[in-house]
Amino acid sequence: MTSTLTEPASLKPATARTVHRKQSVSKRPAPRRTTVALSPEASEIVERFKEATGLSMSEAVSELIERTEPRYPRIRYVDGFPTADIPADGKWITNEDVLRAEAEPW
Repeated sequence: MTSTLTEPASLKPATARTVHRKQSVSKRPAPRRTTVALSPEASEIVERFKEATGLSMSEAVSELIERTEPRYPRIRYVDGFPTADIPADGKWITNEDVLRAEAEPW
């Protein structure tokens, strides 16, 4: 007696369309390669930052550039009362967090 195994109809092989859909989940743009000529002073700053953080040269340059971007203040005033503008995906601030912060020495 011999038996043959058949593949169930619900288990279809991955098609190009399903593979493409899975690969396009990440919406982050691909990193660009660029050659940059730095002054000796700027090169020294990047080198010190790279050594201190353990980042690669390109990661160090990216981090330093992103740090120079102006950031919007996180405090805004609503009816004269200062409120923190926390991103929706940020960490929740609990009463325990506030009490712990108040107990910390200045």
